[in-house]
Amino acid sequence: MKHLGGIILAGGKSSRMGKDKAFIFFKNKMLIKYSIDLAQTFCGSILISANSGVYSQFGYQVVKDEVMGCGPIGGIYSTLKQSESNWNLVVSCDMPLVSQELVDQLISNTRDYDCIIPLYDRFIEPLVGLYHKSCLGKMESLVQQGIYKMNYLIDQLNCNKVDVTGLLAKNPDLFLNVNTPGDIKS
Repeated sequence: MKHLGGIILAGGKSSRMGKDKAFIFFKNKMLIKYSIDLAQTFCGSILISANSGVYSQFGYQVVKDEVMGCGPIGGIYSTLKQSESNWNLVVSCDMPLVSQELVDQLISNTRDYDCIIPLYDRFIEPLVGLYHKSCLGKMESLVQQGIYKMNYLIDQLNCNKVDVTGLLAKNPDLFLNVNTPGDIKS
């Protein structure tokens, strides 16, 4: 896809990990580096959603949440506003095994939607997906109302939920989410 921007969500509280999980090593590589490497494959520009300047060490613009305490919706909203690209690949930094094949599948299903996210076993994974700037109005409205649930946002958008069950059959850990020290040993 031409002119795809990248948004890496790195601003979580990491409360279950006990320290900033973006800097935790998983299989000899920092968690955030998995997301950066994936985004570099597809994106002409990358923004890092985080409320700490420590992330500037990776050489990309760090975007702080405009509204604090909103969770991922606040990070996506703030970085999407700053992005120069209409379409943006959003990847949470705690999901190191997201594959290029998954991103290819999402990209091939864009058409006239606000967002494209993976669907499997009736579950969605909204923290890995493609988000268009057309989402901004709905996001802003929800944030102003104090509604921060990503699933609620997805229900409000013209969203293409792409069935990725076949990819999960090949890679059951595709959506592994590293949240606790125990997850690192996976």
